[in-house]
Amino acid sequence: MKKRIEVIDALRGFSLLGILIANMLHFQYANVTLAAIQPTAWLDKIAFYFTKVFVEASFYPIFGFLFGYGVILFVHSLEKRELKTRGPLWRRAIGLILLGLLHITFVWDGDILLMYGSGLLIFMLFIKRKIKTLLIWAALLALCMLPLTIVKTDMMTLMAADMATTLDILKNGSYVEVVQNRIASTDDVPLIFYMIGLIATFVMMVVLSFFAVGPFLLLGMAAAKVDFFKHIADKKALLKRLTVFIPIGLLCKSLLFFDHFVAKLMHGVGAYMLAIGYMALFVIIFMSAQESKYAQSFVNLGRLSLTNYLMQSLICTTIFYGYGLGFFGELGVALGLLIALVIYSLQLYLANLYSKRFSIGPVEWVLRKFVYLGK
Repeated sequence: MKKRIEVIDALRGFSLLGILIANMLHFQYANVTLAAIQPTAWLDKIAFYFTKVFVEASFYPIFGFLFGYGVILFVHSLEKRELKTRGPLWRRAIGLILLGLLHITFVWDGDILLMYGSGLLIFMLFIKRKIKTLLIWAALLALCMLPLTIVKTDMMTLMAADMATTLDILKNGSYVEVVQNRIASTDDVPLIFYMIGLIATFVMMVVLSFFAVGPFLLLGMAAAKVDFFKHIADKKALLKRLTVFIPIGLLCKSLLFFDHFVAKLMHGVGAYMLAIGYMALFVIIFMSAQESKYAQSFVNLGRLSLTNYLMQSLICTTIFYGYGLGFFGELGVALGLLIALVIYSLQLYLANLYSKRFSIGPVEWVLRKFVYLGK
């Protein structure tokens, strides 16, 4: 059991690296299209293309897979202790939603916790479903999501044209001005309409979560039902075969730079394939060096993933936004990529130090107290 848990935690810690690198473009520019960023140095262009092809959209599926896997482990743990599952599951979803709302409002609007918490409200209906049902729904949701990749780039381009005020606030505004802009706070809108808008936004988030994180979340739930990571060493041949998805996924994602709907569709396919390939390759490498201190660093970071995910937002908004150091849009994509690697390395190091004294992160502790009502 310990070995299986360590593999899962290590994967979760690894996924934080890709999430940070992908988010760095948002932290630096608030928009991630080439036209909006306008990199001039060749090094910045290389860093931009690297992020788009090797990282973007290929790490949040890993996080979703592990979230789904963890939900089933969570349910099994409750059942073994003869505890009710419905209450803790609802409180876990509500806890993530509350954390996500706080994160969006007071730190950064690129949050994923709200999406996972909202998604859990729906995916609780799938917990008792058969593995075949989970796989069918995962495939269906993936097919529904792929067409959105066709218009994703065009939508970002349109958004970039209407972000001048927001960009100026992020670059020069005070903390209060950034928060007000983020929550669209204005005296011109009656409170009742503002509340209706918030409710409509939440409903839309629940629906979007169902499609956006659904495929890999359901895949993770199916994997947990067959206890995939138990005796993972016996699955090394399968893992090696899955790594073939890496070159195929990279090739598919590279087609994004051709302005054709088929190329954009293949980019979405490539993102999913690359996520599977990355997971397989990382597990192979982790198994070969599991006892090393470097491998354990990923385990320790993964156990503190919620705290470290939020810390990434705090650190990066402080570096780039106007109320912090004010480097918004100033440093370039390449230096931003380097900063991401430095931050992640520090998180690995600090996670090791923290884990010597504590077994759970501070945010994880608060969420656990809420889920179990302090017991």
